[in-house]
Amino acid sequence: MSLIRIIPLQFTQVDILEKLLPLISSRIQMETRLIQVHIDLTPFFDPVRSQYNANEIIKELVPLAHGEDKIVGVTDLDLFIPVLKYIFGQAYLGGSAALISGHRLESSRYGMVDDPKVFFERLLKSILHELGHAFGLVHCLQPSCIMVSSTYVEEIDQKSDLFCKQCRSELRLLKM
Repeated sequence: MSLIRIIPLQFTQVDILEKLLPLISSRIQMETRLIQVHIDLTPFFDPVRSQYNANEIIKELVPLAHGEDKIVGVTDLDLFIPVLKYIFGQAYLGGSAALISGHRLESSRYGMVDDPKVFFERLLKSILHELGHAFGLVHCLQPSCIMVSSTYVEEIDQKSDLFCKQCRSELRLLKM
């Protein structure tokens, strides 16, 4: 049986990940587990940007997947890919691995008071969005769908944590 494995990678709020497991499992309709794996992320730090290269980190996650499993690394580190200043997350389209950063999901990064509920919702939406890509879903044009592209944190806040009817249907087919 395939599963989704969530791996904290220098992520301090593991208790939040544990609370997310049943929600992720229910939205994707797959068993979801939290596992502990140590990956040294130090080599992926870019001193010029003061960020971590998501492309290189995600390559480390791929070998951890077995069969049809999906691996999601979650970190507090600030991530980038060479063509963007920062990212909330990344996944191999139709692949086995995804990577999420909580770094820019905290309201304090934008001069506001941190709200644990808002952070929780943003993290859930980011994980579900990247898992959608890992299963092969592309960006959706339905404004409330979890698969809508998000460049800014406000865009994450505006969308739902659910797949629209079309994406839900496609996801079901892709999982077969």
